Amino acid sequence: MVFDQIKMAILIPLISVICVAIIGGLIGFIFILLYKTTGLHEWGAVILGMALVVLVPAAAFLLQNYFEKQTAT
Repeated sequence: MVFDQIKMAILIPLISVICVAIIGGLIGFIFILLYKTTGLHEWGAVILGMALVVLVPAAAFLLQNYFEKQTAT
């Protein structure tokens, strides 16, 4: 019982750090790819970054409303 809790106390933070590193690396790679392959250069990264800042919370809001309506009925 205690051994399982110790494993989970180590495993969950480790998995979260790995996930953040993967997502950050992927987004960084996409920003670099936009800079090098499009004519927009740094503006491509700026536009994508602004889209992420706006669209991720908007999608979360819409999903939350959708699931709240589903559980209410």
